[in-house]
Amino acid sequence: MIAAALAALLSCGARAQPGAVSPEYFERFSVLTAPGPDEPPAEALARGRRLLYAEHRVRRGEYWAGRIAKSYGTTLSALQATNNNEFMLMYPGMKVTVLNRDGQLYEVRKASETLDQIVSKFRVGTEQRRQFKELIVRANNLPGIALLAPYEFDRVESQSWPKISSRFGYRFHPVLHQTKFHEGLDIPKPYGTPVYPARSGRVIEAGWHEGYGQLIVIRHSNGETTRYGHLSKIYAKLGDLVARGKTLIGRVGSTGISTGPHLHFEVRDRNGKPVNPTTKIGRR
Repeated sequence: MIAAALAALLSCGARAQPGAVSPEYFERFSVLTAPGPDEPPAEALARGRRLLYAEHRVRRGEYWAGRIAKSYGTTLSALQATNNNEFMLMYPGMKVTVLNRDGQLYEVRKASETLDQIVSKFRVGTEQRRQFKELIVRANNLPGIALLAPYEFDRVESQSWPKISSRFGYRFHPVLHQTKFHEGLDIPKPYGTPVYPARSGRVIEAGWHEGYGQLIVIRHSNGETTRYGHLSKIYAKLGDLVARGKTLIGRVGSTGISTGPHLHFEVRDRNGKPVNPTTKIGRR
């Protein structure tokens, strides 16, 4: 419903105009996306037109994985393959990766892993691998060149940086439909993924902030700040002291101007100017 409302708004002349964009303009978009739940409703995932995945925490009384699979729009065999659990023996509190399609959700972990390497893990024989490769390309909307030449997936960043869907710098904005400077990194994660501070410091902002949606800003001892945007849930309060990698400050969401669940992460210097977060790797 949110995506449909946003599309309707853009088609009715609300598209951004060239030049500066005022805070009021961002607020008009932000009200379309209210803070989301820690765990997306199963029916919402099942209605998704593209591949979506999330984490499901098994509740008391859920004794058959097949029923969970059906509620999310997938199959029991897909849950078994994705979770590497043939029998799907469940217990309350157990975390299960769920998806809304029939198939196996494969996560690329190795640096520079290629499509051919992945295919070879699941199929033997030239013809079987060719057919499986074509299926993967179609299902994931990969470019046609992936069938003709070695195709590498995203490299794993040094210092265990996660997959990044949008980097620091100029980009064509997927919602505003204009070239804008992206002041941070977008890190795609399922709804409800815990968010911890990259560095210790004091919370100087916690709440709704224009296009960021639910936002937390932390000031550090050297005067720099870090920002954590599009959250579905905020746990930190104004004035709280938080510890690097230890204090749970919020959870990943899609609030504000967002096309899907992800964390928008920024680093700003003591004068408030955005700097490339990748240049701060390893610094405290």
